Amino acid sequence: MNLKQAFYFSAIFVFSGLPLAAQGLFSNAPASAVPSAKSVVGKDNIIAIVEDRVITREEVMNEVKRFIPQIRTSSRSEFEFSKRVNAYVNEIVQNMVDRELIVKEFRDKGMSIPQSYLDTHFDDYLKREFNGERAEFIKFVQSQGKTIKQFRDEQEKDIIVGYMQNQKRQSAAEISPKKIIDYYNANKDKWYSPASAKISLITLKTGMNATLESNKKLAQDIMKRLKAGEKFSDLARKYSKDDSSAKGGDWGWYKKGDLNPQLDAKAFALEPGGVTDPVILDDMIFILKVEEKKPEGVQKLDDVREQIEWTIVDENSKATYQKWIEGLRKKAFVKYFQ
Repeated sequence: MNLKQAFYFSAIFVFSGLPLAAQGLFSNAPASAVPSAKSVVGKDNIIAIVEDRVITREEVMNEVKRFIPQIRTSSRSEFEFSKRVNAYVNEIVQNMVDRELIVKEFRDKGMSIPQSYLDTHFDDYLKREFNGERAEFIKFVQSQGKTIKQFRDEQEKDIIVGYMQNQKRQSAAEISPKKIIDYYNANKDKWYSPASAKISLITLKTGMNATLESNKKLAQDIMKRLKAGEKFSDLARKYSKDDSSAKGGDWGWYKKGDLNPQLDAKAFALEPGGVTDPVILDDMIFILKVEEKKPEGVQKLDDVREQIEWTIVDENSKATYQKWIEGLRKKAFVKYFQ
């Protein structure tokens, strides 16, 4: 995969936040009164410095403020609100720092993004988000307190970060068959599954055109027709009054204990192909057929191999990413301000 192709891929990683005192971020003037980026940035307005890049209080505020109503609504007290805001600020700041470190690593390796790719990416964004309306886009950018150049620079950084993260994920994605087997054997309790059955159902409902008594007679007629050799699926399509009727009564797989206790007991007492007697629950009547059954026990390796592989890849990716980003932090100049 060459560099240009790789930009089409991205990976999502959880960024871990370093402890950072965010107290006071919202204790000053409201967002509208925060000094503009054009003014001289004093020490009290600096949140962090990464190499020669200064992260300001205003930048962090712009990222956080749109989430404040959501955080306040979901917080049960002022204490919880403040705690969650501070945690979110920590995460935002650390993300900003790590983003700069990743971009620096990319450029230190002498890599760059083709201008044609950046232009296409920007045009696609304009069409997707603003229907190609440049005037609307400009209003949006201005509302964020940014210039178009700043916005495009941020887009470029996002692409770089996505590419670099994906490279780390690919490096962690090579899993040996032995590792899958070892993981399976060490975590068999995760793959335990209770007994399950694939069922089909005929549901008769009481309504304007059917009483419980008339449905009892219909249920007995259906049972006779089943015993005479008619297909359950055909009768379900004709008589069942539920969402599965069009599929011949197919309700898919259910684990033991998922169904109504009366239906559950009858279903799991049957062998595959068996049909229950009509079961009356309130004003409804059910006739259930067991299509297939699986016994309880640990699932076979082949049944969970793909799930195990994704689990290992995810664990490896997080560990690889964390080790990599910590290495970038150690060799860079990063200073946080309380």
